[in-house]
Amino acid sequence: AAFRIGWVATVAAVVLLLLWPWQRRTPPSAGRTHATEIPPSDAAPGPRLFEDLGVLVVMAGSTLAAMFIHLADTDDPYYVNRSVWVAEHGNAALRDTMFSPEVYNSPYGGGIPIASVEALIGVIAHMSGIRVGTVTYILASAGAAALAVWAMWRLARVWAPRRVFLVFLGSIAFLMLSGDSMLGNFWIVRIWQGKVMAVAILMPLIWAYLTVVHEAGPGPRRRWNVWLLLMAGIAFFGLTPTAAVWGPVMMGAALVAAFLLRSKALAVGAVAMGIGPIVSGLVVALFSSEVGGEAPVVLPAYESFVRILGETAPMVAICLVVLALSPLLPRRGAAATLAGCSALASVLIFAPGILPLVNTVTGSGPILWRMLYCTPIAMLVGLLLGLPRPDLRGVLAGRLAPIARLAPAVPVAAVVLVVATFAVGGRPIWSHTGHGGPVTVSSSPEWKLDVEALEDVRLLDETDVSGVVLLPPRQMKVLTMYTTDMFPVVPRKWFIGNIEEPRAQKRARRVLYALASAEGRVPKQKLVTRALESLDVTLACTWPSPTIKKVMARLGNAGYTRQMTIGALRCASRGTTG
Repeated sequence: AAFRIGWVATVAAVVLLLLWPWQRRTPPSAGRTHATEIPPSDAAPGPRLFEDLGVLVVMAGSTLAAMFIHLADTDDPYYVNRSVWVAEHGNAALRDTMFSPEVYNSPYGGGIPIASVEALIGVIAHMSGIRVGTVTYILASAGAAALAVWAMWRLARVWAPRRVFLVFLGSIAFLMLSGDSMLGNFWIVRIWQGKVMAVAILMPLIWAYLTVVHEAGPGPRRRWNVWLLLMAGIAFFGLTPTAAVWGPVMMGAALVAAFLLRSKALAVGAVAMGIGPIVSGLVVALFSSEVGGEAPVVLPAYESFVRILGETAPMVAICLVVLALSPLLPRRGAAATLAGCSALASVLIFAPGILPLVNTVTGSGPILWRMLYCTPIAMLVGLLLGLPRPDLRGVLAGRLAPIARLAPAVPVAAVVLVVATFAVGGRPIWSHTGHGGPVTVSSSPEWKLDVEALEDVRLLDETDVSGVVLLPPRQMKVLTMYTTDMFPVVPRKWFIGNIEEPRAQKRARRVLYALASAEGRVPKQKLVTRALESLDVTLACTWPSPTIKKVMARLGNAGYTRQMTIGALRCASRGTTG
């Protein structure tokens, strides 16, 4: 009930704040410049030297943090594996490369893998001779972290009404202290993933470009920003398939803003940005084997909000406040209207019946909880620090006139609110995490995966083993991110259900997964022998555990009598004991 009330109140507040100037026939961009409004960013004087230096310092700090914060992610076996395949084979793959050399369908929908950032990383690794893990987790993380900070600075310069650098710092601080939510998780701790790059880099730039398209006036600058929006839309689906649902939502918000502002240029810019995501979405809908079939599960609205905003009350509260007040926080004009429309679109989509409808059409149910990312919440929080003093004299008259004298206290109260929220509710991203976990700070830049399992995989790669191998779950997951010369029986348990293969082979994978994990009851000999033969396993390994003797006995009785030790693993292959 509390969530429904809060949702309705947020939608109502945004709608009223957007329609109030429009109903008075004075759209936010019309008429004389407001006393607290600064000129559009393209016409404003450049930032002072200390601001330039400050942005560079924040950029350097964020880049270092991205390299030293260690957070492994369960999605990487698929993403990084695509890069490894390109690096080792010199060409992209349309089918699965985790379980097999393109024998099975892609475990993500069976359709065309429209995202290409992983292939780009693979090409860089292939041409440079550097391991994919180094390019992904160190080089790409550092470069993307720097770009993410720059994108926030770009948006701050366009949207902030005053104290631009302070607004920028507040936005970055909010993200750095959002370790308990997915807002902080989709930041520099996972910046190597395409979907996180889209949220942290591309989305702020899109809102900035849309703002400039309206404000620049006819001429080369406006045309250039329309082209930037077209290119941003193409880059959108190159970074993530989620662009197919994010893009139309952002385009819809921009079109509503264009209507309120009576801006044809903004409408053109919005359509230019939406072309890429919409076309890519149609490609996915036409060629994915899952779309049109049984609809995946949709996360309910409340759980979606919790996943994005977390459960730390002060941080959640300030997020809801800035969503409700979004049209009041940025500079008047296109910035305020776009901010309000972005909040309205990303919140309104959680209305009853909307998510199931979108899921039925697109089959994107498992990712629809991400819609709240379409609003730059971190920037809205930072904008509280640049809140101008409101002019209440024309609004409050008569007996309410004395209240207008409190206007100077509004910016001070906003700053106090932000600082208090960070102090009480902030959870640093280097000590907390809302996904995957655990998060640690390493003593030197390293691959963001299970480094202990990585050592075993490196030793295994030095052998002459090839084909299908059975390893403990930790090592099988890492193997997909290291080489495609071998293929694990189960790179990640969740993927088994997505591979199109006979049921007998699926059962065999689950039997062997239980055997290699050495947890619980060891599968019966008959099942183990049949599973090893079904999948043609060349090498089977387990790790020291109370059941290791039983596991090795099962392998020996199945004909895997040639035993060896590889790192921390005890392994066996067909043949005689070496």
